[in-house]
Amino acid sequence: MKTMSYVAALLVCSLTAFAQSTQPDALMGARPGAFSARSLGLGHSYLTRDAGSAALMGNPALLADQQDDWNLNATVDLSRVRETRSYPFYDAFDGVLGYNNYALNDHVYSKLNGGAAYRLKQDHLDVIVLSAGTYSAYQFDYTYHEEVRNRFTSGGVQDKVLGRNLLEVSGDLRAIALGAAASQGKMSMGFSLSFLTGEWGYVNGVYFASDDSSDRVMRTDFALDGTPADINFGGSFDLSPRVRLGTRLLFPAGELKYESTNTMLVGSSSTEFNQTSTVQYPSHIALGVQYRPQNEFRPELYFESELHTYSEIADEFNDALEFRAGAEQQIVPGTPARFGIVYSTSPTDKDRAATLFSAGVGFVLRNMRADFGLEFGEINYAADDLFQQSIYGDDNRTDRDHVETSVFRGMIELSWGL
Repeated sequence: MKTMSYVAALLVCSLTAFAQSTQPDALMGARPGAFSARSLGLGHSYLTRDAGSAALMGNPALLADQQDDWNLNATVDLSRVRETRSYPFYDAFDGVLGYNNYALNDHVYSKLNGGAAYRLKQDHLDVIVLSAGTYSAYQFDYTYHEEVRNRFTSGGVQDKVLGRNLLEVSGDLRAIALGAAASQGKMSMGFSLSFLTGEWGYVNGVYFASDDSSDRVMRTDFALDGTPADINFGGSFDLSPRVRLGTRLLFPAGELKYESTNTMLVGSSSTEFNQTSTVQYPSHIALGVQYRPQNEFRPELYFESELHTYSEIADEFNDALEFRAGAEQQIVPGTPARFGIVYSTSPTDKDRAATLFSAGVGFVLRNMRADFGLEFGEINYAADDLFQQSIYGDDNRTDRDHVETSVFRGMIELSWGL
C-alpha cells in the first residue's frame, strides 16, 4: 500500500509539473512544434517547404526539394520559460481584488540538433534523396523553486523562512531519424522512421529550514525499455505554379515502455522500488497550403492545420487542434524575412488555448545558408497548488493558483550545400 501511494503521488505531481504546456502528461514530454529555424520563424509551418534533414521530423517528402548532392546542417535551440504563480486575495464580499505573487521561476534550456541529406545519382525518378539526423523529439525540461515564508503569522518572527520546495524534470527523448523521399513530376512522397533513445529524471523535494522536521524527497529516474519509434509519412503536390499542397501523418509504432527507479527519502530513511509502465502517444495528422507569388519581392504565404488525437490515449483527454500561418518576404535577394503565428487548443482544458508569435530571417552566402528564428507568447491559466500549505502546518488554500507563463524560444541553424 505504501508503494502504491508513492506511485500515485508521483503521477499527480507529474501531471501538474507540465501544466504550462499543451501536453497533458509530464511522462510524455513535450514535442517541439518546429525543428528548423525557418519553420520556427514561419509559425511552425513545415508542410510545404522545409529544406534539409529537419524534414525528417516534419514532412519527409520535402527532402526531395534538395538541389545539391549533399546538404549538411546543425541547429542550436534555446528556450526560456518564465513562470509566475500567484494566489487570489478577496474583499469583504469574497470578490477577487487581485493576485499576490509567491513564486517566480525563470530558466533557460538548450538542445543541439542536426543531420545530413544526400541526393542520389540515378535515372529512374526526377529526384531521390536519403537523409539521417538526430533531433530532440520529446523534451521534459521543467524547473520550479519556491521559498516558503510565514508571512501571515501574528506575533513572533515575521517573514521567517520555513523551507524550500523543489520540482525538477530534466532530460529528453532523442530521435535517431532515417528517411527517404522521391519526386516525379508535380508530386513528392517521403517516409522517415525515428528511433527514440534517452533518459529523464524527476525530483520532488520539500526541504525544511528547521532541524525539527525531516526533509521529504522523491526522485525517479526513467529509462526506456526497448527502442520505441515514430513513423512519419509525408507528401507534397504542386497544384499549380503558384500553389503547393502538403500533408503528413505521424504516429507511434506501439506504446512507449519505460522502467522507473523510485527513491523516497524522509530524513535519513530511504525506500526504493522499481516499476515498469507504458505511455501511449497520440497520432498527428496535418494538412497545409503554400502560395508562391509571381514576383520574388511579394510574400510567400503558408496556412496549415494539424489534429493531435489525444482522445486515443484516455477518455478524459480531448483532441487538440493547431492552426499555423506564416509569411516570407525577400528584403533583398537571398535575405528573406519571416513572420508567423500559432494557435493551439489544450487536450486537458476545452477553455484553454495558447497563441505564439514568431519571426525570423535568413541569409545565403554561396553554398552556406544561415537561418535565425524566434517565437514568444504568454499562457495564462488556473492550476492547483503544487505544494500544499499543510506541509508546513498551515491550512490548505481552497482556491486555485493563477499561473502566467511567458515563453521565448530561439533557434540558429547553419546549412551547407556541397
